[in-house]
Amino acid sequence: MDSHHTRESLRILIVEDRDTDTELILRLLRRNGYEPIWTRVDTEPDFLTALEQPLDLILLDAILPQFSAMRALELLREHQRDVPCIVISGSIGEEEAVALMRAGAADYLMKDRLGRFPQAVRHVMEQRRLQEEHRRAHKALISLNEELERRIAARTAELERLNQDLARELAERKQIEMLLRQHEAALERHVAVRTAQLERSHARLSRLASQLTLVEQRERKRLASELHDYLAQLLVVTKLKLHQLRRESAPTDAAAIVRDIESYVDQAITYTRSLVAQLSPTVLFTHGLVAALKWLADYMPARGLRVRVASEVEHVPLNEDHAVLLFQSVRELLFNVVKHAGTSDAVVTVTVPEGRALSITVQDQGAGFDPDSMTEGTMRFGLLSIRERVEGMGGAFRLRSSPGAGTEVELSIPLSDQIAAAPQQREELRTETVPSVSSGAKSWRVLVADDHALLRRELVDILSAIKGLEVIAEAQDGGQAVELAIALQPDLILMDVNMPVLDGIQATRTILARHPGTRIIGVTVQTDSGVHARMHAAGAVASISKELVHSDLEPAIRRALQLVEPAI
Repeated sequence: MDSHHTRESLRILIVEDRDTDTELILRLLRRNGYEPIWTRVDTEPDFLTALEQPLDLILLDAILPQFSAMRALELLREHQRDVPCIVISGSIGEEEAVALMRAGAADYLMKDRLGRFPQAVRHVMEQRRLQEEHRRAHKALISLNEELERRIAARTAELERLNQDLARELAERKQIEMLLRQHEAALERHVAVRTAQLERSHARLSRLASQLTLVEQRERKRLASELHDYLAQLLVVTKLKLHQLRRESAPTDAAAIVRDIESYVDQAITYTRSLVAQLSPTVLFTHGLVAALKWLADYMPARGLRVRVASEVEHVPLNEDHAVLLFQSVRELLFNVVKHAGTSDAVVTVTVPEGRALSITVQDQGAGFDPDSMTEGTMRFGLLSIRERVEGMGGAFRLRSSPGAGTEVELSIPLSDQIAAAPQQREELRTETVPSVSSGAKSWRVLVADDHALLRRELVDILSAIKGLEVIAEAQDGGQAVELAIALQPDLILMDVNMPVLDGIQATRTILARHPGTRIIGVTVQTDSGVHARMHAAGAVASISKELVHSDLEPAIRRALQLVEPAI
């Protein structure tokens, strides 16, 4: 096979046994603007093999020793190959030539008269092109007819459907007109009812605002009375004892006076802690709503109510305002159980359905009541206030009760809009080094973390009085404590439990994850044993109450540092 790039290529099969005749044909084709891509065969098997490739033209010698043009035309019909054929022969009779043309040959040429061979090739190829176009046009026409019939059928069906729809629409329109006339009257009645409801709601909100003001004033009066009758009296007595010490340079009963002062201060601290817990428990802001509800369950037995808290989660992502409102609502519901239910047991259940909402249910098996008999005007102020709070958070308030079967109140709010409270703005990191009082021996480097500046300074003074300790930095919140601990790597950290940004328990976990050799001692104003247990669980070597710092801190430090080297 020979192949060159020209203006027009022509894929041909030459059935010929002579190389000279083949070369003559190829030369004529090239001279007339064709570049033949050719194959030559002279036997039937080779011919059948060559038919498997794409062809534009077949040139047939009429008579070959082992093959013939007539046989080649028969094979083309058998294999349904529509390839134009030109018969080229040295000598053949007229009848045989006519027979070949009838068998499918496109033209007939004599080898000694090939002058019109190029024209014959062009004519045959043009005829083939026209046939192809005619075949494609016929096929396209058939397709267009089929598509037209399909579209006519679809359009007819669509028109029938539209007629049916129109008839149905007319019937529906008549029905709608009748319903509109009916609904118009109902709407007027509904507007009248809704207007009355809005007027009642406005009156209810006004009454609620007045009641809230009264409750606030009563609470202020109660707190003022308690502070005056108890805390103020303790402070006055303490001041009198201090004056008694000052008047006498060396009173004989100085030790007894000091013990009295310590007792009064202890009572004042205990009372203050109790009052703070009643107003807003610290655990709510340090450990979240679920922990605060468990604290509330421990607090309620003092009011005569055993409370069980069942929660499927340990923490709920609530912003601080919503957490406070929900905690206060649950507390008021439990106080309602104490006042009205006539039972000593209640259950608080916390669930987070699919992580999208928070649901808190307060349930008792007490006396119960008939909710249907209650109107907004007769609903207890506490329930009305709780419902307003929950609905103000975009949530729902559900009340289920019946006489003798207890009461169940469910509060639910969506969690998708909850945003963590923004961290408090912090001062610049304080890293001044407090001069060491140690000399000669190794100085243990200490970091003090507490959010109260006065107490932090007192702790620094206590530590500075202990030989061998050097306070290298102070932190005013948990986040600052973590940053300074990672940067300075102190030997010992005095860690307040309750701090903004990051509480001391979480800060302890974070620091020990990076520097497990650091010794951390927790200090807290709380007396709850659970706080000390959580601090120990976080990795602290000790946890002490702030009111016992003067007596317990130095021994705790000595024990902690003995874990690394002998006592200071």
